[in-house]
Amino acid sequence: MTNKLAILGGKPISVKKLVKPSPIGKPEINAVMRVLNKGILSKAGRGENVKTFEREFAQFHNLKYAITTTSGTTALHTAICALNIKKGDEILVPDLTFVSSASVFLQQQATPIFVDIDTTTFCIDTADMEKKITEKTKAIIVVHLYGHPVEINTIIKIAKKHNLKIIEDCAQSHGAKYKGQYVGTFGDIACFSFYQTKNLTCGEGGMVLTNNEKLFKSCSSIVDHGLIDGNLQGYDYDRLGYNYHMTEIQAAIGIEQLKKLKRMNKQRANNANKYKKILKDTGLIFQDDNKNIDHVYYALTALLPEKFKNKRDWFVDAARTEGVEINKIYPKPLHEAKLFSSFGKKNQCPNASNITTRLFNFYTNPGVTDNYIKLTCEAVKKVLNYLNDKK
Repeated sequence: MTNKLAILGGKPISVKKLVKPSPIGKPEINAVMRVLNKGILSKAGRGENVKTFEREFAQFHNLKYAITTTSGTTALHTAICALNIKKGDEILVPDLTFVSSASVFLQQQATPIFVDIDTTTFCIDTADMEKKITEKTKAIIVVHLYGHPVEINTIIKIAKKHNLKIIEDCAQSHGAKYKGQYVGTFGDIACFSFYQTKNLTCGEGGMVLTNNEKLFKSCSSIVDHGLIDGNLQGYDYDRLGYNYHMTEIQAAIGIEQLKKLKRMNKQRANNANKYKKILKDTGLIFQDDNKNIDHVYYALTALLPEKFKNKRDWFVDAARTEGVEINKIYPKPLHEAKLFSSFGKKNQCPNASNITTRLFNFYTNPGVTDNYIKLTCEAVKKVLNYLNDKK
């Protein structure tokens, strides 16, 4: 095998591009067919799958209430509306996360205040977080990033001290645990995404979790146009609401996915450990794992050595040209995004700025084969060797 990189005209590691397997199997297909054959596609049309999915998702987390939505983003928006986040309020948001963790606050004319990240977990830095609390701060959004639970006990102490609400963003952490307890069960309210790539998928969809009856009733109204007491026949509304309904088809898929979530998460962890074992002597730095958490590896996240921080984009392109799949999930901190340019300058986050120049991700999807992992690691090593030789 030649050592010349494919991006420079050499032979790729894998001539046929590696394809990630589908997370959907016969149980999901059969569940969808039952919905289609029955012909009831919505909860409002007397469907039962949405109700069942909500009930079983709440029971899985040992919480009282769950409300389905159309996406993780609308779940977040529902949650902040229920918490009465409004114009002028400040919300603490980690600088490394998906855009909607911050952009939903703009919908309420609130201000996201970006908080730096921990250099080992890549999650929110609690020391920087407390420094940025002001009299305008109303809530903290906690993102369990890439399936890695946040040091939530410290955040709870800080939130109580300053009388702040906690919103858990669990979009990438279905089934993850902190000290034996599921994420999504620590804060005032939690939000999940069921997008195509998530640990539990419906293609699209979201869920809000809470143990607070008042918040549950508010969320139920918000997702249903502001309807009073869920009375569909009353056609009366007492607040601004939205059409954030999940369909019966999505819920049917979600029910089946929930049944195998623990097994799928175990496979993700196994896949992540295989990557780490093969690449342990390459100089790559992986997202920290520790005894307090059960990491569910939405992705295995790695950092290039500091000396290659300006080479990350080229590195990813070169590896992909070898016929394998790696990705860069959030290649810049949020404070650098154009959307937040009006107030990003006062929210500098040096750790996030550095780490996002070096960060890339391996796919850990259930069904990824040992050969897939082996070839991916070969391609990554090949590109790293080239970079080291160039140095």
